[in-house]
Amino acid sequence: MHIRARRGGFLLRKMKVAVPLPASLAVVISASLLTILLLGCAVKETRRLPPSQIAPLLEASLEELLGRIQDLHDTIRSINTRVELIPTTGSAYSGIIEEYHDVRAFILAQRTADDVANGTHIRVIGQAPVVRKNIFDMVADEEGFRIYIPSKNKFVVGGPGLEARSEKPIENLRPQHLVEALFVAPPQASSIHLLEENEIGGTRYYVVSELAAYGQGELAWQRKWWFRRSNLSLTRVQGFGRRGQLIADIHYEVWTQHGELHYPHWILLVRPQEDYRLELRVEKLELNEKIEAEKFELKKPAEAELVDLSKPQREAGAAAPPM
Repeated sequence: MHIRARRGGFLLRKMKVAVPLPASLAVVISASLLTILLLGCAVKETRRLPPSQIAPLLEASLEELLGRIQDLHDTIRSINTRVELIPTTGSAYSGIIEEYHDVRAFILAQRTADDVANGTHIRVIGQAPVVRKNIFDMVADEEGFRIYIPSKNKFVVGGPGLEARSEKPIENLRPQHLVEALFVAPPQASSIHLLEENEIGGTRYYVVSELAAYGQGELAWQRKWWFRRSNLSLTRVQGFGRRGQLIADIHYEVWTQHGELHYPHWILLVRPQEDYRLELRVEKLELNEKIEAEKFELKKPAEAELVDLSKPQREAGAAAPPM
């Protein structure tokens, strides 16, 4: 036994003292040490991954990542796809969760200008399972949106940027929301861009943040683009309002090569303010084929009831009427 002590500023001499142990105690201690060693050998396991499964972290600068975002915007001009659409509405805040399964949707989308939000035409037709009967038909362009719901015999219209909301989250789904998910918006040259590193669940990311400058030196988040460090693929895009509220949270996976083009086959669109999320599983996809203008025309059937969501907002600022 070694004893080392300090008293009154003087260090006492190190002494070696031999203390004999009872035979029974020595046996117990020896057995305990042997058990610990055996357990340690059983628990410890070294696993070596094959080189093919080791993904090194790739390096990229802010300028390179901004270039990737711009390329994703520039290279995709039109989309013709068939998807499995899985909308989920409600949250812990609303107290209601509804999930709709096996909705097949046909989506046509075409950019007519560089401004994704205001220069894109889109049409979405949703069909019920088994019978494949149309349950909704939605169209949106720079003039607004139009939605026909055959089961309710209603034709819903609204202007661009309409924020009137229904108490039923699924009725807040707008074609424009899909445009934001299908086409990656480019970085704004007038905004401030920052690069950071982040880690979630053991996966590392590059995060490019875009900040907009407002009056009196005010800065606010606009968007964040998340890139997985293992392959530099875009996995997430977040959009924010001026007050910092999360407007859209879009996730991308299963990026697939289509000739020289690269496009995700799994998209999750989350809209916290409207209280719904929409999962898209791509089954068939054609990119950059010209889509005729008449494909985006949706006229009101003569017998359908017209519901103008813009009127309540203009007249009384009320919420959207139920569909």
